[in-house]
Amino acid sequence: MYSPRLLGPMPNAAFAIICAHLRYLRINMLNTALAIALIAFLSSAWGCRSGPPSDRLLVLGIDGMDPQILRTLMTEGRMPHFEALARRGGFAPLQTSAPPQSPVAWSSFITGLDPQDHGIFDFVHRDPTSLTPFLSTTRRGESGELALQRRGRPFWEILAEQGIPTTIFKVPANFPPSQLAGSFADLPFFCPCDVRTFSGMGTPDMLGTYGTFTYYTEGPYTVPAHLEGGGTSLVAGGELVVPGGKIIGVQLENGWAQLPIHGPTLDEEPVQSHFAIYLDRQHRTAEIVIGQQRLVLQSGEWSPWITIDYGRKPYSLERLQGIARFYLRAAAPSLQLYLTPVNIHPGNPAMPISTPLEASEELHQALGPHYTQGMPDDTKALEADVFDYGEFLRQDALAFEERRRQLAAGVLFFYVHSLDQVCHMLWRAWAPDHPGHRAEFAPYQQAIADQYVAMDDLLGEAVAMLGADADIIVLSDHGFAAYERSFNLNSWLAREGYLALAPQVSLDQAHILNEGHVRWGQTRAYGLGLNALYLNLKGREQHGMVRPEARESLLSELSQNLLDLRDSVDGRQVIKKVYRPGPRADSDLAPDLILGYARGYRASGATAIGQLESAVLQDNFSPWSRRGARRSPEQ
Repeated sequence: MYSPRLLGPMPNAAFAIICAHLRYLRINMLNTALAIALIAFLSSAWGCRSGPPSDRLLVLGIDGMDPQILRTLMTEGRMPHFEALARRGGFAPLQTSAPPQSPVAWSSFITGLDPQDHGIFDFVHRDPTSLTPFLSTTRRGESGELALQRRGRPFWEILAEQGIPTTIFKVPANFPPSQLAGSFADLPFFCPCDVRTFSGMGTPDMLGTYGTFTYYTEGPYTVPAHLEGGGTSLVAGGELVVPGGKIIGVQLENGWAQLPIHGPTLDEEPVQSHFAIYLDRQHRTAEIVIGQQRLVLQSGEWSPWITIDYGRKPYSLERLQGIARFYLRAAAPSLQLYLTPVNIHPGNPAMPISTPLEASEELHQALGPHYTQGMPDDTKALEADVFDYGEFLRQDALAFEERRRQLAAGVLFFYVHSLDQVCHMLWRAWAPDHPGHRAEFAPYQQAIADQYVAMDDLLGEAVAMLGADADIIVLSDHGFAAYERSFNLNSWLAREGYLALAPQVSLDQAHILNEGHVRWGQTRAYGLGLNALYLNLKGREQHGMVRPEARESLLSELSQNLLDLRDSVDGRQVIKKVYRPGPRADSDLAPDLILGYARGYRASGATAIGQLESAVLQDNFSPWSRRGARRSPEQ
């Protein structure tokens, strides 16, 4: 386990700040189970090196790096740069937040606070007065402006006060990017005031979503069975909405069509851009014209970034613009064309994605257009059968190469997303015992190991760039475990009598957010999000019926029943731990219970949005086949 002796002595103020946050995380999370999460490689600067300390520090945040997999690959000799860093300093598995979700854990890293203090408990929160779900880290206020929901003081404010130039690149749970408290005049006179932050996970696309792709096709398309609306077929010339994307039916006339690119809603009116496409089936190419930009793509080719112009901003002379890339899947026998989510233009951002605002524009001038969307890997396109595994890995590689180029700018904190996303989507290809494994996945069985090797290469580049005397910390927010079986919390609550459905509503049709589906006067508990259970508490929930004095006994009953739950297939325990958030100021937003799933289990996607299913437990056949996890000594 993590040893406090590694925390001192510190070589410089920057290390002191980072280490203080890591120490706070450990002290305040020892009481949580399902341990693991923050994996720290501490360089020789942590009291192990003689001579003057370095004035350079890189914190490399690799989302979803698992220490057990990493140790295995190090033992096999496939991670030489990680081995070298571990020899210079140390290798220590740390504990994470409860639950071990990225926005929760990274918020704790940023602030040094537990969830009840920074206020982020899940990917999804709900408004108890209406049960309306919203993204936990960002919410639109009454004025319409997006506001960061995370509380607490980010560590870079402390660095700024100490006059330490700092760059925070793509840190999760920081959109809109937090402004420095006070004014620059409050900082020490010797501070160069070179504090720059770039928002990461949680940054939306131009539609205000986490990422909505568009797929233009002449051929037939049917929504996969594992998605909402599974089995629905595309009508010629029509449109379908799938989770994270839009499918548009194309009808060409003499090989030509004009097609829409959907944009944001302004003044309650959706805006669009358009492009023309000319198809040459014989040569399997397509010519795309959008504004003054002209592209010719061959089948299987990606375009460079192009500007999507939606016209003038309301009440402004400035243009509302985004950027996107096309991928021509096929030109024959039928058109299959993918468009990335339209990203916020880094050179002309429609909303703040950096502090100061011009930092994004300067990065764009230096490195060109790039993904600004918080999580650029298009897992939704893979889930919707718009990508196969090979195409998904190619798109991941494009995004990762952009990130590698950005590392050369020199940073304090640098975030890498791709390992997490590839592990989520390709675990079933890697694990032959996964229920979703198929023989056709054999070419991609080493994709996860290859991603780890890519992380090792990235670390090697950082060491070569910064020099041997640079201080380096590599850390992650959580480990990983297989996601083999899906648990629908609301279906279980309904089966056990805690959630009452209207008589005419069946389990496979029910949704707790649909009016008339739930008898709230007889409902004591419900679930929203991946790990959260809420009581239907009187005085807090819109239709609350549980009296406050009955809260503790009901929570104890629910906790025990969940811990006693066994899978009828093999008798395995489904819920390993049940947590109760501690005292907090924002008790209206916090869950009443946080569920810690046993290995192999996770909340179903339907649970996260309040939808019920006919089966409480079922095999997971979705491409999303791995879950973030922590490990405790007893697991």
